[in-house]
Amino acid sequence: MEEISTRRKIYEAIALNPGLHFREIQRRLNIPVGVLEYHLMVLEREGMIVSKIDGKYRRYFANTTMTIEERKIMGALRDTISRRIVIFLIEHVKVKHSEIANHLKISPSTLSYHISKLMKYGIILKEIDGRETYYSVKDRDNLARVIIKYRKSFLDSLVDNFAEWFLKN
Repeated sequence: MEEISTRRKIYEAIALNPGLHFREIQRRLNIPVGVLEYHLMVLEREGMIVSKIDGKYRRYFANTTMTIEERKIMGALRDTISRRIVIFLIEHVKVKHSEIANHLKISPSTLSYHISKLMKYGIILKEIDGRETYYSVKDRDNLARVIIKYRKSFLDSLVDNFAEWFLKN
């Protein structure tokens, strides 16, 4: 009976927080590593969850109506810095590298790393205009919709503030 209860807790955490990786699930639920590995394997084998490799992480999603595109976006937005970059670009449309770095108070090299990752996902676009390089999001409305739809899973006041701002505009 305890196994079912543990499995239910794991599934609910994943369903409420799509895109969590193994260690984050383990930290949030305080479940021993071996026990979590076993239950994730069972849930995936039974088709209740799906996992996707994302760089060095394996991210987990409830096997629901979440689209492949939503899974890709949620996997990318699980990273706090990437999420802050995307929200800033949604709010400001077309921005230079230095403006993003200054606003987010991160080093240019850290920003370049995250922008490159977001470009690989097809979330951010790069536009060169003469000597200037500008960044923008590819599909502003879809990104905003996904962020708002899954905002409770982020536990982030930035996302809540963004959702309020976007829904007003």
